Amino acid sequence: MKKIVIACAVILAGILSSCGDTNYCYEVTTTIKAPIEVTTTTYHWCTSNELEVIKEDLKETQKNLGIAEDNITIKATRTSKSEGDCHK
Repeated sequence: MKKIVIACAVILAGILSSCGDTNYCYEVTTTIKAPIEVTTTTYHWCTSNELEVIKEDLKETQKNLGIAEDNITIKATRTSKSEGDCHK
């Protein structure tokens, strides 16, 4: 019985850890509030792990342009678009 429980735990851990390796289409919305509010939306075909890097790059780019970090909001939403439709 103990071996079955351990095997199930190993399988479940493998399934949960692989979630960051699946590509999806994400809608990334960047909002800047300084002195007026500007919002841009882009689409990215990537994994959730890559998405975090993209979001950090977007934030760093805005900070390098002189925008205060408090004035930068980046939100990402997974869409149902296919890879071919993701960038449209």
